[in-house]
Amino acid sequence: MKRYKSLFLASLFAVATLVTPMSIVSASTVQTPITRAQAEQRALSMINLTWTYSASKNGKIDPNYASSVTQPKQFANVSTAQVTGIPYNWGGQDSLDSNSIDSTWSNFIDAINKGAYAGNVNTTAGQQYVPGTAGIDCSGFVQATFNIKDSKISTSTMFDKYFTKINLSDIKHMDILDRPGDHVAIFDRWGSLNGVQGAFTYESTYEDVFGGIQGTKRYFMTMDDINNGYIPGRYVNIVEDSSNGSSTSNSVSAGTFGQITNVNSYANFRANPSTSANIIGTVPKNTIAYLIDYSNGWYQIKYNGQVGWIYGNLIAPVKSGEYVTVNNSTYQLNIRNNPTTVSSNIIGVLSQGQYAQVLDYSVDGSWMKISVNGVQGWASSKYLSYIN
Repeated sequence: MKRYKSLFLASLFAVATLVTPMSIVSASTVQTPITRAQAEQRALSMINLTWTYSASKNGKIDPNYASSVTQPKQFANVSTAQVTGIPYNWGGQDSLDSNSIDSTWSNFIDAINKGAYAGNVNTTAGQQYVPGTAGIDCSGFVQATFNIKDSKISTSTMFDKYFTKINLSDIKHMDILDRPGDHVAIFDRWGSLNGVQGAFTYESTYEDVFGGIQGTKRYFMTMDDINNGYIPGRYVNIVEDSSNGSSTSNSVSAGTFGQITNVNSYANFRANPSTSANIIGTVPKNTIAYLIDYSNGWYQIKYNGQVGWIYGNLIAPVKSGEYVTVNNSTYQLNIRNNPTTVSSNIIGVLSQGQYAQVLDYSVDGSWMKISVNGVQGWASSKYLSYIN
C-alpha cells in the first residue's frame, strides 16, 4: 500500500516531484477565497463526474511512454463503459476546469474527447506526469478542489504557500491531511468503518482497500494511518461557512422560494444545517424550492419527499416575473388544456409549495399558461402570485 512504503520510496516520490517541469504562472496570481461548502461542491463534482470510456480511444498510449504507464483497474478488460469519477493519474492535474502541464486539452472531459489515455497508477516509473495521459493525482485533486490557480503543487510543497499546519484536534470538514512526499487527502468527518476508527475523506488515490475506483472518490483513513506521518492543514484562503450565513439571509427569506444557483451541477442536501451532517441527497442546479426555515446560514427545504438543509450561499432569489405559485386563497389549483372552465379538460394541478414557470397569458389576462413537472396548461390568474 502506498501509505506504508519505505522512507526510501517516499524520498523517491519527493525527488520525482522536484524534477517534474512545472507550468509557469505569474507570482502575482491572486487566489479567490472559497467557502468550505463551495470547496466540497468542487470535490464532489469530480468524484461524481460521469463520462464514457472507450478502450479504442482512451486505452492507447504512445509506445515511447508505455513502460511508464499502468492502467487503472476499472478499465481492465473493458471495451466501453460509463464511468463515475476521474481516474488517478500520477502527476496529473485534469479536473473539470484545469489541465495537466503542456497538455493539448483544457480539462478532463476535453482530454477524453481528444483521445487521451485514461489514468496512470504507475508511481514508481522514474518520472511523474506522462504526456498523453489524463486524470488527476492526490495533490492535483486538492489543488482543484480549492480552485488554486497556480503551477502544480505537490504533497512535498503543500505547506509552502497555500496551506498552514494545524493541530489534529482542530481539524474541520474540508481541511487536509498531508504526508509530505507520499499522499494528501481532504478530511470529511470522523467515524468508523467495519469497527475501525478513522476519518472519512475525499481524495484521489490508486488505493482500493476500502473500495471504489483508482481515482477520485469518498474514502477512509484509519487512525493508525493518520498517526503515521500525516500533518493536518488548512487552506489559507478558506472562508468559514457561518460567516456568510447572515448576509445570505438578507437576500432570501424563509417562507419564500429560492433557486439553487452557485454550484457546478447540484447542491448537497443534508440531514442537519452543518457541513458535517450526513448527505441525504442532491438538488440539481436551477431547482426552485420553497424555503421552509432558516438556521445559521442554512435553508430547510423539501425535495423529492425529503426534508433537509442546503447551505444558504448556494441559494439566490428567484428571477422576478418568471415564476408563480398558488396564493393563500386556495390550496390546489387545476391546470387545464384551454384557458376556460367550459369545454376544457383538467390535465394537472399546482399545489401550495409548488412553483410553475409562466409561458403565456390569455388575451384578457385572466389566465396564465404555465409549466410544472412537464405539464403545460392554463390556470386562473386570480389564484396565482408571482415569486419575486
